[in-house]
Amino acid sequence: MEKIYCFGELLWDMLPSGKQAGGAPMNVAYHLNRLGLEAKPITAIGKDTLGKELVEFLISKNISTDFVLENAQPTGQVVVTLSKSNEASYSIQAPAAWDFIELNKETLIEIAGKEYILIFGSLACRNSINRDTLNRLATKASLKICDINLRSPFYNKDLVHHLFSITDWIKINHEELALITAWYRDDLNTEEKQARFLLNTFPDVDLVLVTRGANGAAYYDRETSCEHTGFKVKVADTVGSGDSFLAMFISKALEGVDPVECLKYSCAMGAVVASHAGATPAFDIDAEINKLLN
Repeated sequence: MEKIYCFGELLWDMLPSGKQAGGAPMNVAYHLNRLGLEAKPITAIGKDTLGKELVEFLISKNISTDFVLENAQPTGQVVVTLSKSNEASYSIQAPAAWDFIELNKETLIEIAGKEYILIFGSLACRNSINRDTLNRLATKASLKICDINLRSPFYNKDLVHHLFSITDWIKINHEELALITAWYRDDLNTEEKQARFLLNTFPDVDLVLVTRGANGAAYYDRETSCEHTGFKVKVADTVGSGDSFLAMFISKALEGVDPVECLKYSCAMGAVVASHAGATPAFDIDAEINKLLN
């Protein structure tokens, strides 16, 4: 089994109901591990109480802390605001410990000792130190997955272009897709045109996953496409729903499941997580997924 590394932010989401451990890479690692895969976050925390609490959280969830580094910056925090429909918006602390993920030569050799899958996004690349670390990790990865996860004001065209140029799979939401492709052309007026533009512009990209919130998701590769309209659930909040969607898609794709089934299970996973509070809820995956599918 290939190792999976999730590179980037580890932080506390400060929700109206209290703080919860978060950060997209950690959320993906959490759900991948629950799905039976070996996923480790590569990240950093501060030498403070919040950092210690994050380590305790990871250990309690059986998530590896092998590559959770410590530095002098404060452990990351994000203030999460929920709309009337429970859609989340974010105010992100800067700088934070996860902005400074520096791996020494010995650690890089340890990581690169076996084939691995690398998952990353744009937020952790707001710092040049992290961009350098990510580039070094990407050169050795057998599969690179970019969950772009735009967070204003921490992105720009040059950064996104570079990340897409070093990745194999893109996961993106429909609003991000429209925004990014409009940087290049103003005549891409459908989702399919936008997704195919990315496939044509970035020759190493094999597939594009587009999430549509309550309206499901779509899959595009160079020959085919498919979509799923999603599942209706009572939403607690949308924090981490997209991360769980990606984890399920990776899990099913690595099993050799066809894209139509991958998308169905991924939409179900995202819907179940949205029906629970927070990004890392504990629930019976098989029971709740099967309930939706049936």
